[in-house]
Amino acid sequence: MNTSALRAALIVAGLMGLIAVARLAAWPLAQITLPSPSDSVARPTDHTLAPRFSADSVSAIASRDPFRIGRRPALPAYDPLRLAEQQAPPPQRPTLVLVGVMDAASPSAVIEGFPGFEGARVVRVGDVISGLAIKKVGNGRVIVTGMDTTWVLQVREPWKD
Repeated sequence: MNTSALRAALIVAGLMGLIAVARLAAWPLAQITLPSPSDSVARPTDHTLAPRFSADSVSAIASRDPFRIGRRPALPAYDPLRLAEQQAPPPQRPTLVLVGVMDAASPSAVIEGFPGFEGARVVRVGDVISGLAIKKVGNGRVIVTGMDTTWVLQVREPWKD
């Protein structure tokens, strides 16, 4: 096929496309009519009135209304697994303070703030105190894990603060 025939085919296809677009823009494919205003006005009749409800059924429905006037949720929180059980808040994470570290053949550290213990405790790697495990001791740092948290404690040096 030569280029002049190809050009002619492209021009014809383009013109047909323009004619189709002009036809769709000028005239819709389907005729749309709106109903007359007299049909849209509803006339009340005696048989369309709402049935009457008893006072007992209305008070029963209003007492279980999820959209309360006080705008407060019901006292027991809805939970399909634990209907009447209230959840306790998670325990607070302790504030651990590294007092000192001793690097030796078996390194140890002095830590304050373990839950259930007053004062400082001497700990070594592998010790578990109140559910907190000592993972690493050395170089002025201690790594403690537990309660879904990992603490990296460093020796407090007040002269650098």
